[in-house]
Amino acid sequence: MSTSSRLGVGVIGAGIMGTGHAAAAAQNPRADLVAVASVPIASARTLAERHGADHTDDYRVLLARPDIDLVTIATPDHLHRQICADAARAGKHFIVEKPLTTSLDEADELIAVVRESGVKAMTSFNHRWIPSYANAFDQITAGRVGTPVMAYARKNDRIYVPTEMLSWAAETTPAWFLSSHDIDLVCWYMGGVPLEVVATGVKNKLVGMGIDTYDAVQAQIRFDGGRVATVESCWIYPNSYPTMTDSFIEIVGTDGVIHLDRKAEQVEVASDGAFEWPRMAIMPTIHGKQRGAMADAIDHIIDCVLDDGEPLVTLESSRQVTAVLDALHASLASGTWEKLR
Repeated sequence: MSTSSRLGVGVIGAGIMGTGHAAAAAQNPRADLVAVASVPIASARTLAERHGADHTDDYRVLLARPDIDLVTIATPDHLHRQICADAARAGKHFIVEKPLTTSLDEADELIAVVRESGVKAMTSFNHRWIPSYANAFDQITAGRVGTPVMAYARKNDRIYVPTEMLSWAAETTPAWFLSSHDIDLVCWYMGGVPLEVVATGVKNKLVGMGIDTYDAVQAQIRFDGGRVATVESCWIYPNSYPTMTDSFIEIVGTDGVIHLDRKAEQVEVASDGAFEWPRMAIMPTIHGKQRGAMADAIDHIIDCVLDDGEPLVTLESSRQVTAVLDALHASLASGTWEKLR
């Protein structure tokens, strides 16, 4: 950790999320964006030059720099564990895109490394910083809807995502890629302990296109106290759908209900070619600056490092999401209820 009042930041990954991480770090008044690492190096170079930073195609070079205190990790889902562990061993605080890992064993190994290193670490479950989602948590905590007893969450994407946006869709599933955010939120809202999961998945369209992964997954999660949540993920919506993601959450309590529908985020645009609802919650550009939930999550971990605070998203809660998804995928294979490990 540098002794200056500003934090040196490195970004690992230069895709859509890494680009957002870099913009958020570069504009934070308490941080300096020092370097970007990515393969291929051309992506790192382009992003780094935009912000006057250095670049490399080897993240280990970035981790060896003494002027970097915090790294943001925005690599494909299945590549998180090794990079996060290397960052912790190098003494670098980190924030990693969701999910923490795609294996519960890897999550436990990584958490042990982080605890031994003493660094601050957080998964970027940035939906907790979306104003309406944060307000829903406050409403639930205040008892406005009584005790949560049931939840439903869906996050469904256009087919563009697994066929064009991601080159590694076959290395993941819509549940890992999409439901991780919703599972984090549902666990946050329900405030209980998930015990077991049963899931059903469909493989059809994407397999026929040469991408061996699920088209859609639905799962039911049983919590302690008899509470239940259903999560749904699908990424074969037609590209004509007006938003990239169809996202909805419902929380039913003993005394009320909360609906969170993100289909429309205040802006509607009609043109000759389409009717669209631009997404504004996660990473909008406002007056030339990166804002939204992603930037707020990056700002939060920077403040935690500089002020010795505790991250809102704990490693234990991130492990819980991975544990649910681990049981969910075990259920896809077994066809039966699977208890969380």
